[in-house]
Amino acid sequence: MSETRIHGVVLSGVGGQGVLSLAQILLEALRRSGLHALQSEIHGMSQRGGSVHAQVCYADQPISSPLIDEGCADLLIALEPLEALRYVAMLRISGHLVVAEEPLPDMEGYPPLEDIHAALRAVPGAHLLDTESLARKLNHRQAGGMALLGMASRFLPVEEKVWREVIAQRFEAKGPRVTEKNLEAFDAGRGLVGA
Repeated sequence: MSETRIHGVVLSGVGGQGVLSLAQILLEALRRSGLHALQSEIHGMSQRGGSVHAQVCYADQPISSPLIDEGCADLLIALEPLEALRYVAMLRISGHLVVAEEPLPDMEGYPPLEDIHAALRAVPGAHLLDTESLARKLNHRQAGGMALLGMASRFLPVEEKVWREVIAQRFEAKGPRVTEKNLEAFDAGRGLVGA
């Protein structure tokens, strides 16, 4: 009998960007797709804009741990480019990196952005998104995270209908306009990566 293949997703960013919200949406979408999924999270200094990351593991059989070893993640979703570099070693060689280009410098001596972007573009399977421009285009300043999730959705075994249901449920308490804007951002990101 072969061992169950456990897939892993790492989400990273800084406090206030919605890393943990995206992880919860991802977790729910995987579960609704009939997969076994677990999540772990590290808040760090999330209240002050410090590093935050979460890990989501999933498989078609029950799993016992949500932790991903270095070099074993199938997907890295990063809402901040320097945070992407911090966790890029978690990716397997055939993995995908979906990352926002816009920095949120939270420290002195933040490295030159051109150097960070060059390093990220050198990663096989990298997809960078100008979330700032997209937010302006959609007239939704918090579109970045949902757009990145939309891009990442192309690499996950979840049907589009399930994503839309989970996102709508997540934002329904905030009203139809907020729900629509988040679905629009998700669709925009999803449209940037071929099926």
